[in-house]
Amino acid sequence: MRKETLKKKLKKSLKSIEKMFRVAVVAACLFISQSRAATYGPRADYGSTVADFCERISPGTHKNASISPRHMHNLQIAIHRLSSNGQVVRRTIPLESAPKVIARDKNIVTTEDMPVQENPSTMSPYGDLKNKKTVIYAVGFIDSSAFPFSQAIGTSYSKRGYNVFISETLAFLTYIYPKSVRLVRFIGKKMGEFLVKLNELGVEPANLELVGASLGAHELGYAAKHFFQATGKKVSRLTGLDPAGPCFRSLGPEDKLWKTDAEQVDVVHTNIDGFGIAEALGHIDIYANGGEFQPSDIPYIPCLVICSHVRSMIYWWQAIEHPKKFIAVKCDTVQEARFAQCFNNTETNYLGVEAQFDKPGIYYMATNNEFPYYMGKEGLKEENEIYKAVVRRINSDDGFVA
Repeated sequence: MRKETLKKKLKKSLKSIEKMFRVAVVAACLFISQSRAATYGPRADYGSTVADFCERISPGTHKNASISPRHMHNLQIAIHRLSSNGQVVRRTIPLESAPKVIARDKNIVTTEDMPVQENPSTMSPYGDLKNKKTVIYAVGFIDSSAFPFSQAIGTSYSKRGYNVFISETLAFLTYIYPKSVRLVRFIGKKMGEFLVKLNELGVEPANLELVGASLGAHELGYAAKHFFQATGKKVSRLTGLDPAGPCFRSLGPEDKLWKTDAEQVDVVHTNIDGFGIAEALGHIDIYANGGEFQPSDIPYIPCLVICSHVRSMIYWWQAIEHPKKFIAVKCDTVQEARFAQCFNNTETNYLGVEAQFDKPGIYYMATNNEFPYYMGKEGLKEENEIYKAVVRRINSDDGFVA
């Protein structure tokens, strides 16, 4: 009896300690978040001082960087598509030779790249470059076209009938971050040359969309700039998924993704004071849950820098899968978006392919803390804002009994 009583008391004590720990973690995270936001309050369009730090430890993003001819074969593009039975079929080829391969083989995928049971005659032609929309997805730092998020986004676009190309830069954008930043400019120019070749093969700028994650967002910004310089035309759309902030925050429009790079530019921000950037860069800028930290799937365990940065890719993937489910409300300033002070406005917009560019501006978007994260119209109600809901739970009456 005594042992059982002790066990019960110990179990009860552990539960109390666990609850206190959870409350302490949430309180600490809220305090840190509010403190950081207050620190950057006067410059709501600007993130932390990491950009200056980058300039101090390296010659800067303007230093010339290139890839030697003997390594250029490692700069690749992955052709991503779905077979007739819905299986993902992909082929990765050097970026420089990709236009010739595309022009020569309209089915794109060779027999060696297909599952054994797949017959080339059953494959729908990929080479409809003139009539179908084409999307280029650029991966970020330490990222690959073979990684799950790239595959998921590529598949979602394929299901919508797009021609899909995914950059493969893992061989270069992996080691020292400031060097990767400098190299992105060179890679972006090469990607721009690829876009020009696609245009020559029949891809109209009006049917060409670019989506870049983190460093990949600026890479495609450079690509879009080169395309405009070479053709005098702008690509239809450029989307940045939490564009990289470190080493870019203090740069001007010519040196990072910017609203003038494409006819339509939209950006989703998920980690603005960490790996992302606070400044509004596009025609539409959506700050998910304030743009800094995203709600965690695990209760009371915060979704910090990398977790929040990567969440932008998941939101975009799910926005393609669930059209018009991620709804954002318009804000007057970035600062209002940071603090979710926009619920008194009535103008809304969508994250995803259905974004309404006739309603440009800064937007706040609330999400759930569980996959697939969208809240629909419920996210437009202030009482459903995720962090305020957590604060209400913390400050509710305690139900402890003696």
